[in-house]
Amino acid sequence: MSSPLGEFVTGFGGFFTLAIVFVLFLIGAATFILRRTLLHMLMGVELMLNAVNLNLVYFARLHLNIDGQIMSLMVFVVAACEVAVGIAIIVRLFKRTGTIGVETYSEERG
Repeated sequence: MSSPLGEFVTGFGGFFTLAIVFVLFLIGAATFILRRTLLHMLMGVELMLNAVNLNLVYFARLHLNIDGQIMSLMVFVVAACEVAVGIAIIVRLFKRTGTIGVETYSEERG
């Protein structure tokens, strides 16, 4: 006898979750690659990290194991630290040059 939760996770709900993960990751990757401002690139990385988190939680739930959810919490902490450091760097660069375009910083050295 299978549980209703198992049927939901492995049935259409599982396909829907993986489709959402795939779309979120693609949007994040496209944002990172195509947009040429530091803030947009940081937002693209965040979208990709959130897609990975959703994937970790889904598979942890699928296998009835809590390790993926714990790993997801650690990824949230790393993402929060990354945003804090990234925005601090972006603000510092904006104060120095007046723009956050990537083209400006390709000539910077040092």
